[in-house]
Amino acid sequence: MKRLAAEYSGPIVVSTGLTSASYLDHIFETFWNNQLWLLHCVSAYPTPQEHCNINVVRHYDQLHIDTAIPGYSSHDSGSLGSMLAVAAGARMIEKHVKLEDNSWIHFDNVALGLKNGEFARFVQDIRTAEKMMGSSKKRILECEHHKYGHEIR
Repeated sequence: MKRLAAEYSGPIVVSTGLTSASYLDHIFETFWNNQLWLLHCVSAYPTPQEHCNINVVRHYDQLHIDTAIPGYSSHDSGSLGSMLAVAAGARMIEKHVKLEDNSWIHFDNVALGLKNGEFARFVQDIRTAEKMMGSSKKRILECEHHKYGHEIR
C-alpha cells in the first residue's frame, strides 16, 4: 500500500468489509493525498437486514474529511439497504450483478440480473431514493400550494 500511495494520487475505492475502525485510521494515514470513496460493507452473503448497519454510512458522511466520500457496498438482498444508504449520505453504491444463474458462486443469491431487469429496477429504486431525499434547505414547495394557496409564507 505504501508504494501505491507514493506513486498514485488519484481516487481510491475502499471497501471496509471485515475491518475495524483502526483500519480507517490506517487508510487515512496512508492515502492522505488521495480522494477516498469509503464503502461501508458487511462481508456476509447475503447480509441479513439486521446486520446491514447502514448508520456506518452516516458516520462516514459525518467524518468531515474533505477527501472522504461515503458509499455502500451492498451484500444484502434487494434495494432497500442501498436506498437507506443513500438516505444516510452514500454517494456511491456497489452491487453485484450477473448475466445468468451462477448458483455455484458464493454471492449469486445477492447479485442482480442484468438480463431480467433486476438491476434496472435496482437503479430506478436508487434514483427514486435520491429524488426523495431532496434538499436539506427547508422551504415551502410549489406542490404545497394546491390546498392553501399562496397566502402561507
